[in-house]
Amino acid sequence: MSRRTSSPGLVAAGLGWGLAAGLALGVALIAPAMPTEGGAAADAVDTEAAEAASERAEAANSLLAQGSEAMVEGVLEGRTVVIVRDKGVPDDVVDKQRWLLNIAGATSAGTITLTEKFTSQDAANELSAMIAQTLPAGAQLSVDNRSPGTHAGQALAAALDPASADEQDRAFLLDSLAVAGFIEYDPAEVGAADAAVLMTAPDAGSTFGAKLLEDVAAGYKEGGAHIAVSGVGAGTTPAETEAGRVATIFALR
Repeated sequence: MSRRTSSPGLVAAGLGWGLAAGLALGVALIAPAMPTEGGAAADAVDTEAAEAASERAEAANSLLAQGSEAMVEGVLEGRTVVIVRDKGVPDDVVDKQRWLLNIAGATSAGTITLTEKFTSQDAANELSAMIAQTLPAGAQLSVDNRSPGTHAGQALAAALDPASADEQDRAFLLDSLAVAGFIEYDPAEVGAADAAVLMTAPDAGSTFGAKLLEDVAAGYKEGGAHIAVSGVGAGTTPAETEAGRVATIFALR
């Protein structure tokens, strides 16, 4: 009779990957906020501590990268995922997230790029009007929260919903936003999706832009759709790290 001797090793590996993910993700989230008080000497200590923490996080991230495929393989089987990205997010960061989504078994529903105009305060009224005019049939916008980001998130969730929106409604909304300069997308690639990853850039160009993208995510959730938010910079699940990309995958389960 053969004996199963690999389980302890697999468990140990899983624990190691979990600890690595926790360390890498935790440092990425808190390192930018480390305090600097007490003058030059304290600043030097804080700098050394931050550098040491960063080195540990990089080592943990490298370890995690060796096992990330095994960690996420198949966990998103049956899900169709669209990436909605701020234009300020580097292409290679988006590509790495999509690659890991593919490993997780997710079907790609393409990528929608939000332009600088989308997050511009000067264009907020135009965005609100555009959303109201192109809303898919049967979809509803919040009357309690009329922020352009909330309404945009609700409209996108409705347009991309595979259970309710038809192809014509989806194309009408996305084409209208593209012609107006709010988004960029490939009609041949973007389709219905039951989950989304919103990828943000640092501050989206302004405090207003950052808040608008927060509202987009909240509005998308209100539409009943699954969405995970990751970003480049502090304050979000870090899209530029393996730990952040893995966390994004599990947030969509």
